[in-house]
Amino acid sequence: MHNNNVETGFKFYPWRIENGKIRPFLGVAWTPYLFEQDNSNFQFSDGPRLDHTSFPLLGGLTFRLRKHLFNLGASWNYANKQDYYISRTDEVKISTPPFQVSFSYGYVFDTTIRAEDEWESGETKLKTEILAENGGLNDFYLSAGFSSAFWLGNSSYNEELRPYMSNFPASLALEFGLGYHLHKWDMNFLLNYRGMASSNSAYGTEQAIRRKAYGFEVTKNFWDYNGFVPFFGAIVSNERLRFREDFEYQRTFNIAENRTSIGLSFGWDIRPNRIQTWLIRSNFRFYPR
Repeated sequence: MHNNNVETGFKFYPWRIENGKIRPFLGVAWTPYLFEQDNSNFQFSDGPRLDHTSFPLLGGLTFRLRKHLFNLGASWNYANKQDYYISRTDEVKISTPPFQVSFSYGYVFDTTIRAEDEWESGETKLKTEILAENGGLNDFYLSAGFSSAFWLGNSSYNEELRPYMSNFPASLALEFGLGYHLHKWDMNFLLNYRGMASSNSAYGTEQAIRRKAYGFEVTKNFWDYNGFVPFFGAIVSNERLRFREDFEYQRTFNIAENRTSIGLSFGWDIRPNRIQTWLIRSNFRFYPR
């Protein structure tokens, strides 16, 4: 079994998209790939579920019909060779399909179009300056969205005793936050929560993990390119971790641990101006340890 998950992509159009016109694009994506061997010859289950993240190259055409976008594209996953255990002791090199063809549809809308006249007339700038002077742009805010966790390293326990087990698949969870924005320094102070779970199995071994993370995050926005505002900062997270393992239908581990982790937080905001009620944030977090 082989498939790929939701991809996050960046596309470059040499010519701007216009109504009734076909426009080519090139790009790169970030997407998880899944491979799992179905094998009924073994006494205990199938092969490991291998999740690996790749950066395929993109190319294709976009056609716009008023507010509708139709995309015909192809992707090339040049890093399509992976190590895979076909039994508890035998490891081979497998090749997954390198090319994929896709068709997608998009609907164009703009939630800030009504603010264009105020921006061009200078009224938005004047409002921002007045509110900033009396501290009116310093305020609390709420955040919510989907979060996903990827493993960047291998388990030392599995490397020694269960080498045929692959890393846990990426998990998807909801994230909630309560923050405070400091306008003058363009900084955010955020308390957030994420609860995640994942599991994996191969050749008689079943493992499951749960993670509840309570974080305090400080980030600083840098630069503003037409509403695209990158940020960078740090996070301190209290991690409540649980690990469970069954081997040949016998429980071998069921342990829990609390720890504090320090990481980096970075990403970008989509912020047309400084007095928007809503904005979209894309956030990446990296924990070196």
